[in-house]
Amino acid sequence: MSNKEKQEIFLFLPRRKPYTEWVKILKEDFKVKRFYKPKDLLSSILFSPPQAIIYHFQLERRAFETLLQLKKNFNLVSLAIILVLDEKGLEELSDEQILQLLDDILFTTSTPLEIKLRLKICLYRLTRISDNNPLTGLPGNVSIMLAMTKALESEEPLAVGYVDLDNFKIYNDLYGFSAGDEVIKNLARILQTTIFEKTANAFLGHIGGDDFVFIVPLSMAEEICKDVIQKFNILLPAFLDEEDLKRGYFIAKDRQGVLREIPLLSVSIALVPVVKGKFKHVGEVSERAAQVKSVVKKLPGSNYFIDRRA
Repeated sequence: MSNKEKQEIFLFLPRRKPYTEWVKILKEDFKVKRFYKPKDLLSSILFSPPQAIIYHFQLERRAFETLLQLKKNFNLVSLAIILVLDEKGLEELSDEQILQLLDDILFTTSTPLEIKLRLKICLYRLTRISDNNPLTGLPGNVSIMLAMTKALESEEPLAVGYVDLDNFKIYNDLYGFSAGDEVIKNLARILQTTIFEKTANAFLGHIGGDDFVFIVPLSMAEEICKDVIQKFNILLPAFLDEEDLKRGYFIAKDRQGVLREIPLLSVSIALVPVVKGKFKHVGEVSERAAQVKSVVKKLPGSNYFIDRRA
C-alpha cells in the first residue's frame, strides 16, 4: 500500500521507548505524523484533520482539553481520539464530557502489536457508525459502494436487488412521517431476516428513505424476492386505516394537485444479475437497475423483475 493510500494518524507521544517502538509498527500500515508541540498539533488538526490522534495524557493536559473542544465544536465525528495513560491516570477520567468524546484508551504498558490492532478496530468501528443509516442501522452509501465493487469481481454469480416502496410519498402525506418511518424500519427487518435466513453470503444496505440494496447469490435471488413480497403483503394491513384497506386504494392529490384514487403501498424489487466481467464499474449496474426499476414499477401491486439481458 502506497503512503497516499494509507490512513493518516497524528501522534503526540514522548521521544522514548516504548513509544518509538509503537511508531515503527504503526508506520507499516499508517501514514504517521509526529508532534512534540501542542500548538503545531492543534493547528494541523484544523488545517487537515487525520483519521486518528494518539495522545499521551500526561504530556499536556490543557492542550488535550482544547483538542476535545475542537472535535466537539467542528463536529469532527470521524476523528478518532485515543488517549494513552498509565493505570493511575484512570482515576482522572471521571469527567463525562471527556468520556463522551474519547474513542479508546491505551495503557503505557501496551505492546506495539496491541496498539496497531486497537487502532485498526477503532477506525473500523467509526467507519461503521458514521456510515450506518440512523433509522435502520443498516450500512449506508460508503459500504454499499464497497460491497458493489467487490461483487463485480466475485467468481460466484450474484444478483443486486434494488428495493423501494411504491406510493410512499402519498402514504407519508396521509399518515405522517412517524408512520412512514415505521414502515421503512419494518421493511428493513423483513429484508434482513429473509436474506440472512437464506444465506450468510449476502449484503444489505440502506441507500436512504425507502430505498435499499441487497447482494445475494444469483441462485437464491428470485426466491428471496418472492419471500420479501409475501411477508410485506402480510404485514401491510397493520400500517393502514381500515377505511383505506377496505377501499383498496388511497384518495389523495397527485403531483398535479388533482384528487384521485392512488394504489396502496407496495414493494418493487429490480434484480440485476452480476457475473465477473459483465460490468466495468458500479455505475453500469445502477444504470441497468434504473431501467429494470422503471419496468417493475409499472406492474400492479408488489412485484420483482429480473434483468435477463446479456
